[in-house]
Amino acid sequence: MNIAIWIGLRDDAVTISKEERMELYQLNTFLVVAEEGHLTRGAERLHTSQPSVSAHIKGLEEELETRLFIRTPKGMRLTEAGVRLRAKAEAVLDAVRDLELEARNLGDELVGSLTMGLNTDAEYLRMVPLLTSLGEAHPRITLQLLQSGSMSVQGTIRKGDLDCGFIFGTPRHPEIHAVRLETTQFFVAVPDVWKDRIALGPQGLTDLPWILDPGDNPVQRLVEPFFEAHDIRPSRRLEVDGDEVIRVLVAAGKGVSFLRQNELDAANRIGVVHAVPFQELSIDLHFVCLRHRDEDPVMGAVIEHVKKVWDLE
Repeated sequence: MNIAIWIGLRDDAVTISKEERMELYQLNTFLVVAEEGHLTRGAERLHTSQPSVSAHIKGLEEELETRLFIRTPKGMRLTEAGVRLRAKAEAVLDAVRDLELEARNLGDELVGSLTMGLNTDAEYLRMVPLLTSLGEAHPRITLQLLQSGSMSVQGTIRKGDLDCGFIFGTPRHPEIHAVRLETTQFFVAVPDVWKDRIALGPQGLTDLPWILDPGDNPVQRLVEPFFEAHDIRPSRRLEVDGDEVIRVLVAAGKGVSFLRQNELDAANRIGVVHAVPFQELSIDLHFVCLRHRDEDPVMGAVIEHVKKVWDLE
């Protein structure tokens, strides 16, 4: 969307003018660099090059005839004028977003595209029923699915690189809107070759190899408290990045790990795996997006169908 914009340093409202040719992408670049405080990080977040970001900032400064940043060895620092204009730039982009939302509400059919982060396998997240239900009701809404961890989903949603997604655990940031879907139970998964150890209790599993995900995710934060509560001190740890690889290794008898019921079912199609329940091995699953996005009719439709396939309505 191209809109000619004029922003003044006065305290009155932002105005739209045909005389100036400021572009929305310049304002977006300005706000991202202001938030990141660095050209390189701003370029990474915007998925563009540093010279392009520099050109956007330079063009905006020339248009406004005002210096917005001071370049320092540590990065980019807003000038006094930059600080004052930042709020007005945010108001302009908020107004554009409101315009787009209003236009969508006026239409007879919802049209839009959203990027969605999947923090675990699509089967568990009920993606096929979701895509089927959403497609039947709103055929002109499209979803782009990206695999990511729970922490990464939250971070990229905050940065604007994802529209929505699934996470384990409670959102870390107040600006994230969350819909609780269920409490997910995990089990200690023991290969059949060590089934006799189960009768010995947690201590019988201590000297076995444990297969763990090294990533910073909420599920793995259940692990250390569990080990401490049951006085388990694994002598061997195998760190593996990826749910599918972990369940394959457990099924092959290479170690003990923590699996959900659907992962146990999948592992048992490969080998024989026994599930040992512990009440504390549970965590909530949420569907999340930024709070202002839940007012978007397209996002609202997606949330509605997520709730539908998770039997929340």
